[in-house]
Amino acid sequence: MIDLHNDFLTKLNKSESINYIEQNKKYLDCLLCPVFTTELKNPEKTIKNAKNLINKYDFCHICIEDVGFLNNFSFLLKVKPRYISLTWNNKNKFASGAYSKGGLTYQGKLLIKFCEENNILIDVAHLNFKSFLDVMEIIEKPIICSHTGFRDIVNDKRNITKSQIKDIIDVKGIIGVYFVGKYISKGITSSLDVANNINYFVQNFGLKNLAIGSDFYGTDDLPFDVKNYNDISNIKYALHNLGYAEKDISKIFDINFKLFSYYLNIDKFANLW
Repeated sequence: MIDLHNDFLTKLNKSESINYIEQNKKYLDCLLCPVFTTELKNPEKTIKNAKNLINKYDFCHICIEDVGFLNNFSFLLKVKPRYISLTWNNKNKFASGAYSKGGLTYQGKLLIKFCEENNILIDVAHLNFKSFLDVMEIIEKPIICSHTGFRDIVNDKRNITKSQIKDIIDVKGIIGVYFVGKYISKGITSSLDVANNINYFVQNFGLKNLAIGSDFYGTDDLPFDVKNYNDISNIKYALHNLGYAEKDISKIFDINFKLFSYYLNIDKFANLW
């Protein structure tokens, strides 16, 4: 399995993080590990320590959720995150998040160009609609929406619209479905609600731009039967019951992101995407 967004590095201490990785590595081919910086007193130190912690695990990759602390872009070259999000749900000097007003700033435009030149993905998951559109106007490479839901299912600003989905697909980006209960269903949520979100996407947009971005440790509001990676089998079982073949489930949980990564880095794989 590949997970585009798991916040364990922010919530767990060093020994707990190592134990968590060791316990879950049997489930994972690739884990993108954002450090959520919005509430940190010393984001740069925390990110460096987190990167050093996961360096020995080749399937773990450091990411940054909210780069509002950045004063010098060169810091990104030192830690080499797989992706960054310009902001969280708030507004900062780069962009505006889901629950704030405004768009991409001049500094935000400079940062995007810098990241594209240095092979750092832009994560649009937390941007508001205006900032998202501003990003789409200037990007030249595929983007990631690491963890989100869909506005047609739950009408919340944190979820993305059909037009946003189409925009991401048009630039050959990838979208991770999260497991956050209040954003994927109304009422008590289960693995079936995750499967229904996946099915909504596939029925409207096809299979290949979809992945999983669990948001484990980024929320306590999880489906009652999806609390950890061992429970992923419940989502797959629900998809089987909706008529999905194993090969299609594998695309969503693994293959799509691998092809996305190949497309970004190796020209000969472009035709696969």
